[in-house]
Amino acid sequence: MNNKILRNILFLPILLTTLITLGSSEGAPIRKPLPFQHFTPKEGLSSEMVYAIAVQGDELWFGTYAGGATFYDRSKKVIKAYTTKGEPMDSVDDGVSINWKNLLPYNHVTVILPDVDRIWFGTHFYGFKGGGISYYQPQRQPPWKVFNTNNGRAKKIVSMALDGETLWVGSEKGLNSLDKKSEAWRQFYSIEEGLSGNFINTILVQSGSLWIGTNGGISRLLKGKKIWKNYSQKEGLSETEIKSLIRVEDRIWAGESGGGLFEYEPQSDRWKRFESKDPLKNGGINSMAIIKGRVWICRENGISLFDLQAKQWESLTTAEGLLSNMVLCVAEDRDGIWFGTDRGASKLILSP
Repeated sequence: MNNKILRNILFLPILLTTLITLGSSEGAPIRKPLPFQHFTPKEGLSSEMVYAIAVQGDELWFGTYAGGATFYDRSKKVIKAYTTKGEPMDSVDDGVSINWKNLLPYNHVTVILPDVDRIWFGTHFYGFKGGGISYYQPQRQPPWKVFNTNNGRAKKIVSMALDGETLWVGSEKGLNSLDKKSEAWRQFYSIEEGLSGNFINTILVQSGSLWIGTNGGISRLLKGKKIWKNYSQKEGLSETEIKSLIRVEDRIWAGESGGGLFEYEPQSDRWKRFESKDPLKNGGINSMAIIKGRVWICRENGISLFDLQAKQWESLTTAEGLLSNMVLCVAEDRDGIWFGTDRGASKLILSP
């Protein structure tokens, strides 16, 4: 094994000043400086802009802009890029890369969604062909399955969510549903069918309802009645571009593109602005997640953290060791937390 490959596989943590780790217990304050591990093209990442990260045991997937998906198996010390650049990776593929059937539909990977026996990928393509969804199932030969774009309605993928045997797929044209058993497209919703907007940024699945964040506000589908209810300024939102929806304890939070946070109040069926002392609150929101008792908010100026037990706000930026303040996604690992940025991936290493 040459030195270049060895560096790519065994990339090491970068510690700032002194080795002080972040306590993983809920409610414990963050102690700084912090230990970070970085994964960039220098270490084997296929492209530096990371839109999506998925973790399954020892296996990590990084979805990038223009570089496809990078797979990293820590137990086998293997890094592999799945990309439509160059020659096809499967012998049955030939010709134009956007017509390959045994790989990603395109190199702009926007969503990675782990399932029970496979991993779903959403891609984004601006041309006439390419783009859409696929899945990777290692037991299958060939392991990649590419889907048609549902007559162009599932081409520029922005979001995905699992709902039993249904896969919800959000694109720039609306909301699609795919039946996982038959692998056939079923329903499609857009403004014409009652959605607040056609650009589906985020999907939150609940037992009796489906929440959708769009470029025109928030939409809620009551599954039994198949009725949409829309929320915008009249229902308490100050902005209509909703980038992320998550469940926080017994409430739903919405993150807006301008940086605002809102909480849904079921009694009044309205949204209330979440006033906070977050030092980064003016930064646009890209995504949110709950990990280890904290709400992690990926912003255009860093990461906001809200401790649910202590009810306190903290922040992480390049000053603490992030590769970039443009943070696009977040994912939990067994011993840390990964952040996707426009300059690569940063892992915050947690103490046991």
